[in-house]
Formats: sequence, C-alpha cells, structure tokens
Amino acid sequence: MPSAKKVKDFMVEITEYPHIAYWMSVRDAIAMIHSSYDETAGLGEHRMVLVFDEKYQLKGLLTLKSLLMGIEPKFLRRDETSPFEGLRDKDYASLSALVEGTFSSRCKEEAGKPVSEVMVPIRATVEANDSVEKAAFVMLQADVNLLPVMDGENIAGVLRMSDVFNELTGIVLE
Repeated sequence: MPSAKKVKDFMVEITEYPHIAYWMSVRDAIAMIHSSYDETAGLGEHRMVLVFDEKYQLKGLLTLKSLLMGIEPKFLRRDETSPFEGLRDKDYASLSALVEGTFSSRCKEEAGKPVSEVMVPIRATVEANDSVEKAAFVMLQADVNLLPVMDGENIAGVLRMSDVFNELTGIVLE
C-alpha cells in the first residue's frame, strides 16, 4: 500500500536546517556543522549546509566532501602540478611526512575563502505536496541524499534520505 504522506510531513523546516550566505567563509560553514557534532555519537543529523544569496534564493549546498576539498591545500590537488611527481601512484604515506609541517597552516588559509567557491549546485528539488514515493524516485535519479523542498518559488525545508528510507521501509515491514 503506498504511503499517503507528503514530503511536507517529513521535511526539516528551513529554519531548523543549517544555512549560510554565499559570501561567508568555508571556516564558518565547518564551524556550523561542527557545532552539531556529538562527541559520543559522532556527526550530528545535519551533514550539509545550504547556501543562499542576499535575496534568500538557494544557490547550492555544502557537503562534507566539498568542505574537505575546500580546505585541501593547493599543492595536494590533483589538478595542480605537484613537486612530488615521483610519488604520484606509489607511496602516499611517505608524501604525507613531507607535507606535515605545512598541511595545517595551508588548510587554515584555504578555509578563509567564500563558500561559493566550493559549494555543490542543486541537482533536484521536490514540492512540499509531492508524495514520499516521488521524492525517493527523484533522490535516486539525481543521486542525492538531500532534497530542497519548495513551496512554489520559496524554499520551505529539506528532505533527508534517512527520513524517506524510514518511511518507505516501514511500508515494506508492515
């Protein structure tokens, strides 16, 4: 039996989900996620940060991966010419010993750039009155774990994969 519940029944209200202005720093976004970190349980339930412009229009989102990539020192990036070419496909543990002294300071430098430089574009959205089944389909097709929930032209909240999973697997287990 299909679920009669709508996306709005499961979404996290936009006021309850971490969000940041596009001009703020990567460090600010990391601090936002880290503030929900639980020492015992690990990461909090919010593992992404939404990015908005000055008119409160959704521009993108920050994933843990995009934030880590955002603080990666330039000399370690694949797209940069590395002075350590001889180690490219070999012993990365030895390479880490060479860069240990500068890694932390370079990460802190990189964290000062605006989140707009590292955010991921929004690949899909759902409407508040869409079915949970439609949301699951959209998530799978777009390969995303979080969907912005729209109420017309405005963002109302977000829908997490874990909430969709719990609802739809509950139907299976009935």
